[in-house]
Amino acid sequence: MAAAEPLADAEPAGSDELWKAWETLDVPPGFRAEIIRGDIVLSPSPTNRHSHIIAQLNRQMSPLAHEQGWYLANELGVRISHTGEALIPDLMVVPETVLDEQEEASAIDSADLLLAVEVTSDSSVRRDRKTKLWSYAYGMIPVYLLVDRHDGEGTVTVYSEPDGNGTYVEHQQVAFGKPIALPDPIGIEIDTGRFTPRVRKA
Repeated sequence: MAAAEPLADAEPAGSDELWKAWETLDVPPGFRAEIIRGDIVLSPSPTNRHSHIIAQLNRQMSPLAHEQGWYLANELGVRISHTGEALIPDLMVVPETVLDEQEEASAIDSADLLLAVEVTSDSSVRRDRKTKLWSYAYGMIPVYLLVDRHDGEGTVTVYSEPDGNGTYVEHQQVAFGKPIALPDPIGIEIDTGRFTPRVRKA
């Protein structure tokens, strides 16, 4: 499988001042704040269909997470040290021991994550496809699951084997409705049969 290309013009960005501003930001209700390529970006709460997909993924992975001592979270920040970014995945898998060790931290180190998940929305589709793909690969997150509701009738792509230079060496894609396997360290198959694409207005 061909490698997933990083952003051609991507450069590490971020500063201590920006990070402190993010940590102390009074985020309006219904929004989340991230540091993305040197800017603090506010994103609105997801739609019901978007949240439904996250709930399905959570339900499918919960038994394995309980068995393995993993935590499924969608409200925690992730620090990409190389880029100075602070990202909040729609869903992530992290060992519970990591949370115990970093319980006072404002964000989890990206290298400690097992999986990051993003589901596209109207405001995030380019970031999820390009910017976060690059950032998660730079952060050495072993598996990135992209649920793209804006790609025709919907696709799911699994990126794996980050090379540390902004590229995932392997990726696999299926259309909504077909199962897709998450490689190690997750190691389960995801049922996408109830995933729904973006409803386009006439």
